[in-house]
Amino acid sequence: RLVAVGQRGHIVVSDDGGGSWQQAKVPVSADLTAVFFASARKGWAVGHDGVILATTDGGLNWTLQLDGRQANERLVAHLQQRVQAQPEAAELKALLGEAERFKAQGPDKPFLGVWFADESNGWVVGAYNLIFRTRDGGASWQPWFDRTDNPKLLNLYAIAPAGDSVYVVGESGLVLRLDADAQRFVAKPTPYKGSFFGVAGNASTVLAVGLRGNAYAADAAGNDWQKLEVGL
Repeated sequence: RLVAVGQRGHIVVSDDGGGSWQQAKVPVSADLTAVFFASARKGWAVGHDGVILATTDGGLNWTLQLDGRQANERLVAHLQQRVQAQPEAAELKALLGEAERFKAQGPDKPFLGVWFADESNGWVVGAYNLIFRTRDGGASWQPWFDRTDNPKLLNLYAIAPAGDSVYVVGESGLVLRLDADAQRFVAKPTPYKGSFFGVAGNASTVLAVGLRGNAYAADAAGNDWQKLEVGL
């Protein structure tokens, strides 16, 4: 089965290699930006207005798991708890201020990438450092806004695995690698200063691709980034 997502909440599926398409039942009209399936039946789609959708029937029917209003509320509540526990932490106070500003602006921040390790564990990433994690298939989503080396709150465009880790890429050459022990996405310096829009990897290599055909590769630990020659 092929599943595609797009503008105004449209999701379509094909079971004949794209020869014909069927429109899925979707509860939102927001533009959708990414889709990922952890199995043949269970998948997630994300998009504008902070929406996260889920399907359990291979993409024919979708339910709303999170929207921008809920995401803002959870983000503010999470950081309020962190600040109460660590009132001297200036960085947490600054992040709380940003989260409160997001909430005041309304539910307009998009999610731009989604990836699941299995049917339970996954992440979504988006504009201005938005990142949420689930351990229960999306029944609940926890903010990771304060668990990234991204002080400028650059946009996060994509997330994918490489080797035994997970990578996020974004604006200004930003590459983040999951430190499983610290439970934090740690920045990996790259020589590129443009936006990375995609990331992929295997047991030995991670590949980040961006504007104007720029592509860079490193080892699976995110070290020694080298520019690749791309024929355009």
